[in-house]
This record gives sequence, C-alpha cells and structure tokens, in this order.
Amino acid sequence: MIAPGLYANSVIAVALCLVSACSPSNTPHSSQVVIYPAAQVITIDPQQPFAEAVATRGDRIVGVGKLSQLKQQFSADNYQLDASFADKVIMPGFVEPHLHPSLAAIVLPMNIVAAMEWPTPRGTSVAVRSHDAFIARLKELNRETDSQWLMAWGYHALYHGKMSREILDEVSRIRPIMVWQRSVHEMYFNTKALEVLELTEEDFAGSEHADWENGHLWEAGLFSVGQPMLKRMASPAGYLRGLGMMSEILHQGGLTTVAEQGFPQTSVMMEYWTLWWELGQQTPFRFVLIPNAMFLLAKHGSAQAAEEAASEILQRGNRHIIPIKHMKYYADGAIFSQLMQMSEPYLDGHHGEWLMPPQQQSDVLQAFWEKGWDIHIHVNGDAGLDTVLDEVQRQQQINPAPEKRVVLEHYGYARPDQHARVQALGIAVSNNPYYVYELAPIYAENGLGPERAADISPMGELARAGVPISFHSDYPMAPAQPLTLVWAAVNRIGSDGKVWGEHQKLPLDLALRAITIEGAWSLGMEDEIGSIEVGKKADFTILEHSPYSVDPTAIKDIQLWGTVFEGRHFPL
Repeated sequence: MIAPGLYANSVIAVALCLVSACSPSNTPHSSQVVIYPAAQVITIDPQQPFAEAVATRGDRIVGVGKLSQLKQQFSADNYQLDASFADKVIMPGFVEPHLHPSLAAIVLPMNIVAAMEWPTPRGTSVAVRSHDAFIARLKELNRETDSQWLMAWGYHALYHGKMSREILDEVSRIRPIMVWQRSVHEMYFNTKALEVLELTEEDFAGSEHADWENGHLWEAGLFSVGQPMLKRMASPAGYLRGLGMMSEILHQGGLTTVAEQGFPQTSVMMEYWTLWWELGQQTPFRFVLIPNAMFLLAKHGSAQAAEEAASEILQRGNRHIIPIKHMKYYADGAIFSQLMQMSEPYLDGHHGEWLMPPQQQSDVLQAFWEKGWDIHIHVNGDAGLDTVLDEVQRQQQINPAPEKRVVLEHYGYARPDQHARVQALGIAVSNNPYYVYELAPIYAENGLGPERAADISPMGELARAGVPISFHSDYPMAPAQPLTLVWAAVNRIGSDGKVWGEHQKLPLDLALRAITIEGAWSLGMEDEIGSIEVGKKADFTILEHSPYSVDPTAIKDIQLWGTVFEGRHFPL
C-alpha cells in the first residue's frame, strides 16, 4: 500500500500521451460455435462437477457436457471442433480478487532480495535467509548496478536480522540505498539516500513511526515522511515497464480476472490511465477496481466525501476495467511485519498498530454502508478482528442489509469463537494461504509461538464453521499463482518442510472453489465468471494435468498451457 497523496504527474503525462496515440484492439468475436473436447473439464458447478467438453460462441459458454451430446446439440450450427485441449484439463479462468498493480509495477523493476525465491519475467530471484547473506547480496548488487540508486525489496527482520542506516552505510556511502520491507509498510535508508531526498531529523521528528538514527520509516511514517521516496519510485519509465512485467506474471499464473483491492493506491488519474493503456495491449484478463476508502478519506477529509469520491470512480471503466460498488478500508497493521493487533501479547512484548483508528473505521463503514456499498475489510490479527466484527454487527443492527456482501481480507490469525461469529454474521473471508509457507516457521520462534503460528490462515476451522472462503495473493505479498495458493492450503507445508496446523488443511474441492467461484462471488461477479456453465464468460485456464490426479504436494508444479479469455486463445 502506497501513501495517499502521491501524484506521479510525469507518469500521468506519459500514459495520456500513449493513450492518445493508440487505442485497444476491438476485434469482433466469431459467431461460430466452437466445441473443445478435453481430458477433463473441471466445471466447479456442483450440478455437473466434471464434463468431457465445453462449447463456446464468441465470448460465452453455450454448452457443457459429453462430447457426443454437444456435437448433436450443435449439429445444425456448423460447429468447429477444436482439439487444442484434447489431452489437457480445462478449468474456469482463475480469479484473483486481491492484488495491487501499482505495487507490482514498482517492485518488479527493483532488485528482489527476499527469503523466498520469486519468479519474475527476468528470472527467479535467489532466496536469501540470513543477515550476512542479505548484506552480501546488497554489496554484490552495489558492485553490479550502474543506476543512481540501489533499491531492494524483500527485507524481513526475522529472516535477515537487524537493519539500520549504519548497516546500509557500510554497503555504500556514495550511492543512495533504500531497502523496502517485505510488507511494503517499512523502509530503511542509508545516509546518502536521506541527503538526496532532503529528509532531515526534523522531518522524522514529526512522526511517531519514524526513527532518524536508524533511517527507518514504518506505517504512518512511511505515508507522511516518505513522500519524496515514494514519488521517486513511481518514475514514469519504471512504472510502465513494471505494469508490463505484472501482466506477464498474471498470465503465467493462469489468471483471467484480477481485482485491485483498494483503488487507487497513489492517484486515480495515474493508475486508471496506465491500466487503460496496459489492458489495451491485448492482455488476457480483466481488471476490477474496488475503491480505497482509506486513501479517499485522507484525500477528501470526511467519510461522506470519501463515499462521494468513490461514487465518481464508478463512472470510470470500460469493457476490461470494471469499477464495482464495493469498497475497502483498513483495520490493523501488516502480518509480514507483525503489526497486526493481537489479543494475546507478542512473545517479545512489541504491539500491533492500526492503519485506521477504530473511530475512523466506524465512520467510513457507516458512510458506505448507508449508501448500499458492499464491504471489504483489511484485517490480520484477532484483536483487530474483534473490533471489525463489533462494528459490522452494529451496522447490521442499525441498518439491516442481509444481502450485503462483507468480505474480510487476509484473516491472518483468528480464534475459533471468531469463526463462528463470522459465520453468524453472514461474512465471507478472502485469505492468503501463502502465509503458512513463509511465516509459520519463523513466527513460531518469534512473536507468536508455535501454537498460534500453526493456526495462521485457519482455513480448516473456517470451512467447518461454514464460512465461504476465497484465496488471494495480495501480490506482491505472495506469488500471483493460484495453484501455489491451493497447494499451500491443502498441504500447509512451511518453508522448513514441516506441516503447520494439520487441522487447518483445506479439502481440494474447497481450495479449487477458492480460486474460482468464491473469488468471483467476493467481487459480485459469480453470474459471469468462476465456473464453467452455460451463459458465463468463455474464460478458461488450461492445465497439463488435473489437480485431482497428482499428489497433493505436486499441485503447485502443474504446468499451464495458457488461458482462453472471452473465447480467445492466449498460450504461454
């Protein structure tokens, strides 16, 4: 999440220039029926879970079932039999209901120095898991890079040890260095960087989330003091190049629908027009925009004004950029920096933070609730969740709206009594099961302890409580690879090779629903996408093997052929 108030005017200018020069191709669809036989069609339709073939006309599905039946059904339509996927598996196009293209556009052109390997269009980064290895990698990059700045994303204290201005000065006192924490909620600078940015000790003194001695900004301090850095990171050439890299990542993951969960992060104009340009390059996915109430509150000063500004965002959009009447606001801090609000104390005595104080949360929720918006709430810790559930329950009592969709985004750690309460309130959860893989092993030793660490992403208990579950990557918080999220939820294998929370494993059927129909439902689009049914969009993800036919530990390694987006083929 990037600070409210960041306006990359140069990016806007470049994007508008590009938009004026070109416009998206709008090649008409053929009206011919095309029948695709497959080794297996996984429909995610409980009335017909599997099929032999699927038929399309233009951008819609017109038939699903046995191949012989579809041939007979469309015998008078001069159908085309397309055997491209005869030995492959067809699934509904994967749905990613929560990522951040603005962050992806900034992170991907950077140096990635993280504890886990990260696939990028430039190749896979090397996993770095100690303080010495992290500093050695920075020094190596300092020798290799010829750019003015050295910027690196991926630092995590529990893997990489202490970070400070003094440590970064040892890497270089000549080149400005910025290290971006894994959560993107913290930054560290060397002395030269502070000089170039013209940041002073007085600037740091103006925020309680800023440490001048260590060159460290976090949470609110990042938003206020860190503005000069954020503006520099959003340079036009890098940003547009990063969006292109993001598109490659999304396609490689088999995604056909993705949602910006909190639009904008920086600027309405900049983000909309750069997305407009990027999606005009025949990208095989659509973008859904969910207004960011925290950004709009900071910009416009009141919850009511934020709601009015969000309503204006709904007037934007086109065929492949879809604003919807859903909003998002933020409760507690990031799980990747252990700033989520916990009801039990952290083992080392530190405490969580609020991204929006509870009163702000209440004001925003009420303003949007009364105007008929569906709601998404960023919440990570169980104490943060207590506050959120109290407020949702209060709104339901004041202004009952049984059809309103409320989705809790992240749900990093929660108690069994809270799962039952979520179900009783009719709330859904969108979770990032990758938390288990990356965080459970180190949080067992630091901050949470083994018992709570084993219950990170408590999907098994949630499912048994009857709560609808979707998955998201929150990219770049996890790889934008839905099958990796399925693998994480089904196996709960940590980066240490151990199983964390056997009782929290999710059945494969529910995990596949979480990357398809449940993601579509969370966006209010279940009538258009998320399953292979007659009348829905002809969006398919094509797999070389079925998730049902491989060992569960191999799900993330299933190769993709590519996707079909609105009836058009997009091979990898």
